[in-house]
Amino acid sequence: MKLPFAEGRPWLPYVAPMATFLLLTSVEDYLPKASNAPHSAYYPAYYAIKIAVVSVVCWLGRWSWRDLQPWPGAVSTALAVGLGSLVTVAWVGLDGLYPTFGGVGTRAAFDPNVLTPAGKVGFLAVRMFGLVLVVPLFEELFWRSFVVRWIIDPDHFQDVPIGRVTPMAGAITAALFAVEHPAEWLPALMTGAAWAWLLHRTKSVSACFISHAVANLGLGIYVLSKGAWKFW
Repeated sequence: MKLPFAEGRPWLPYVAPMATFLLLTSVEDYLPKASNAPHSAYYPAYYAIKIAVVSVVCWLGRWSWRDLQPWPGAVSTALAVGLGSLVTVAWVGLDGLYPTFGGVGTRAAFDPNVLTPAGKVGFLAVRMFGLVLVVPLFEELFWRSFVVRWIIDPDHFQDVPIGRVTPMAGAITAALFAVEHPAEWLPALMTGAAWAWLLHRTKSVSACFISHAVANLGLGIYVLSKGAWKFW
C-alpha cells in the first residue's frame, strides 16, 4: 500500500509527513485547557495520536527512505554525532539571548509530572520516540533530500544527486527551517545551515538524520534532567 495519489507525484512521500505533522500540531492550540494550566489535559493522548498518524504516513511513503542509503562511514558518522551535540548546546545555550516575536511559536510547556506514574512513563516513551526517531526521519527527508534538490531543479528534483547543495539551496532551507521553529529561530537558522553543510560534506541524508536524532536526544535528556519543559 502506498500513499493515495502518489502516482506521478514523486514529491508526495516527502511532503505528506511534514504537512500532516504541521497540520496536527496546529490543532493543539484548540485543545481544551484547564483554567489553572497552560496546557490541555488531552495533550498526552493527542500527541500519541499525532505521532501514530505521522508514522503511518511515513510508512506509506517509505520508498523515499531509499534516499537514506548508503549509510555513512565512520568519519561521517562521527562528524554527524559531533555536530548534533553542538546543535543541542546552541539550542539550549542561546536561549534568552536573542529577540523573540510576541510569543509566536511558543509551546504549552507540558509538564508530565501532572500525570500518574504509569501515564508519565507512557507519555515520555512516546514523546522521545517522536522526538528522536520520527521527527528527524521525516524532516531530513523533507528538507535535506527533497527541498534542497527541488530548489536546484523544481521540475526534475530526483535527477539532482543527493548531497549537491548550492549556496541558494542551503540558505533557503536554513531560513525556512528557522520559520518552522519561530520560537527558536536563531539556533534553528544556524542548525539549518549546519545540516546543509553536513549534507554537502558527507553526501548523505542519513548523516543528517543521525545528527538530527543526536541533537533531539540531547535536548530530550536536558529537558528531562532540568525540567525545562518549554523546550518540548
